[in-house]
Amino acid sequence: MSPNPSDDTSSPLSDPQAYELPLNQPATIQVGAERINDALADTSADTLPKLRTRYLWAIYITQLTLFIAFIVPIAFSLAIRVAQVAPDNRDAILALAVGLPGLFVVIGTPLVGMFSDRTRSRFGRRRPWLLFGSVLGLVGSATIALTGDVAGLVIGWSVAYTGYGIAASMLGTHLGDTLPALQRGRVMGILGAISQIAPILGISVAGALVASPIGLFLLPAGIAFVGSLFFILVMRDPKVNTPRPELKLSKVFEGFYFNPRRYPNLAWVWISKACVFLAISMSGLYGVYLLTTRLGLGPADIGALLATTGLLGVVTGIVGAVGSGYLSDKLKTRKPFLVFSAIALGASMIVSGTSNSVPQYIAGGLLLSLSIGVYGAVDQALALDVLPRDTDENGRFLAIIGIGSTLPQAIGPFAAGMVLALGSGDYTVVYIVGAVVAIAGALLIIPISAGRRADLDTHSVKVMR
Repeated sequence: MSPNPSDDTSSPLSDPQAYELPLNQPATIQVGAERINDALADTSADTLPKLRTRYLWAIYITQLTLFIAFIVPIAFSLAIRVAQVAPDNRDAILALAVGLPGLFVVIGTPLVGMFSDRTRSRFGRRRPWLLFGSVLGLVGSATIALTGDVAGLVIGWSVAYTGYGIAASMLGTHLGDTLPALQRGRVMGILGAISQIAPILGISVAGALVASPIGLFLLPAGIAFVGSLFFILVMRDPKVNTPRPELKLSKVFEGFYFNPRRYPNLAWVWISKACVFLAISMSGLYGVYLLTTRLGLGPADIGALLATTGLLGVVTGIVGAVGSGYLSDKLKTRKPFLVFSAIALGASMIVSGTSNSVPQYIAGGLLLSLSIGVYGAVDQALALDVLPRDTDENGRFLAIIGIGSTLPQAIGPFAAGMVLALGSGDYTVVYIVGAVVAIAGALLIIPISAGRRADLDTHSVKVMR
């Protein structure tokens, strides 16, 4: 296997794929939808050599193990552990435990990406940071498994979550360094499927281990560490001898803002996306507790139900992604599909939040995955449609649009916690407010003036360099 050195020392903010990190299980469907659509793209060859199949399998295994440890606690395990440690204050503590590390990931991963660009270790640029993130994930998860107090739980998950975010972003950045265009569609499509399937596998296992904190956290963390370590040992990440790029925090901050008056279409896309992802984040936080209090299900039954709903949701998510991608290309319009998906997202939250039976909850989950699949396939194309034409900064603007999804996911748990407190502990209120936010996201799509000027195929979206 030949090394694949890269002399590109541009900021990682110019590679949006590297920061497309889902911060909750529903968001994995959106990321998967984008990558599955990338698999349908026509790609051309470039100067990078093809990655061998066995090397790609090492990447796939690492992605699988990381996403099990990264997403499963947010979707299931953390809620179970919080209820065990602090049953009287579980709602507020869960919001804190999920939201705080989410903010660390949003702020920290771009900085780590920048530092990795400057790394000149003989072990490469990305490998040391991948190892660092994997160790943080293992240490933080072990802290949760072995501690019995709230502080240890919150600090432990903050450390673990930050570590997994660093590791996942380094894996994505390594792909940006080494993956040739000829292979990107197929590889990103497979990674998209893995990002959706991994949490389902993890929840299936975690549901049988609810009585054991070590089984809930340390086992998946150990699997993720072994998976990452295996890839670290075979990783082709040669030392880079080019001069270090200048370290300017101002360049980092440029990747977080733009003038909305100058680029109003981009502003409408950003705020609409932020509303949709805020709703997605709110929808997933208290699902375990809703099922416990409303339907009287035990932790093991909840794990089985979430796994079943997730497996069926992968199917509906893919159907929504591929179907809407094809139709939006055929009709040369994006906005109707995005409006539909945001309204369907709001409807799914109402169905789930008012559930009085298992079938109703499953129906809400399937509608959720369908809506996110449609959204994930089309919103990326609309973002490209409205990119400013008077600049040569597509990477920076795409990264800013990406923040429109990651930042709301980070603040969503805090918003859900506040709504729950104001709603006297009624989980249905959280879902209803989330539905209102989603519908607001649909309405904010209407002012976008891209209209029928959708001249880029949805299935030809190219965001990686």
